[in-house]
Amino acid sequence: MSVGIYTHYAQCDQTYFAVRLADFLRGQGIDFSIYTDNQPAKIKVAYDNVVVYKNKQRYSDWVKKHQAIVWTHVPKIEQINIAKRHGATTVLAPMWQELTPPFKKAARQADHLIAMSTECRELFHGVYKFRNVTLVPFDAGLPPTKKDTSVNPRKVKLLLPWFDRNARCSQNVFLDHLAYLLTYMPEAHLTVCISSSKFSPAIAKFFQRLSKKTDGRVVLKRNVPVKERAGLYAAHDLTVYPAECDNYGVCSLTSIACGTPVLTLAVSPQTDFIYPDANGVLVKTKIDYDENGVPHARADYELFADALQTLIAEPRHIDLMNRKINYNLNSRRKSFELGWQAILRLV
Repeated sequence: MSVGIYTHYAQCDQTYFAVRLADFLRGQGIDFSIYTDNQPAKIKVAYDNVVVYKNKQRYSDWVKKHQAIVWTHVPKIEQINIAKRHGATTVLAPMWQELTPPFKKAARQADHLIAMSTECRELFHGVYKFRNVTLVPFDAGLPPTKKDTSVNPRKVKLLLPWFDRNARCSQNVFLDHLAYLLTYMPEAHLTVCISSSKFSPAIAKFFQRLSKKTDGRVVLKRNVPVKERAGLYAAHDLTVYPAECDNYGVCSLTSIACGTPVLTLAVSPQTDFIYPDANGVLVKTKIDYDENGVPHARADYELFADALQTLIAEPRHIDLMNRKINYNLNSRRKSFELGWQAILRLV
């Protein structure tokens, strides 16, 4: 058995999912390779130097080597047909923020269409009426850990994991509220992670100015390698993640696997695995839907800031969440593993 993973290999959700799937296949002893259209980026993981790309090998030659092809995006119909002519099982696991034509035709043509959240499954199966949909929840692939020390009320460590811009946010409104809290709550310490290629220089300058204004309580980290991100989550007390739209929740899932509760918006996929008062806080929000039916939070950042202020002022709430921080993660991992074993016929 050999599985081909066709992705956009860069700092994005597609690649993070492809890497997680590759890790799973390697653990199962299954041969695989990763294919991308353009020269792959260096994201500092084990697969950087073995990714195959179009200029080195034609897709039609690459696909012959595999019995199953998994796309992390919407492929061309011709690509699905070529894979089928070679007898390969065709699997679409698209990012629902990135549904582009010919999405409907491609989804119907593939053997399997993967939904990574319950609302995504409802969209694909209930709204679009696709009959090949399977719910396979994403799992971060990390051993669940739990902290055994209480939060220091004089130094509450916050993490804002803006590694890329897939988890969209109305930045200006959110940043105004965040700056106000950090200015007037000296116990709050913030680490901000951004990728230079994904954010304008103005964002970095904003946090640099805020750091000076708060006597260094704001730290800006750029281009954090994927393999170092888990350690960052574990080193903080609370992950602040105002995701108005998200593909499958990689940041939140990584955070709770590392023992750090999450403050986020009550929108899918966060509502699948963030349990209020157990491993995080879901801030109520109105929901809009884009032209494809994908939900987007119409966030009230004053409510979000109120929740953050409470958690900073009363960190005992964070301590209480730490007791159940890994709730349901083992079941979620089992669903991920069994789902992909069944789809790829590994058992």
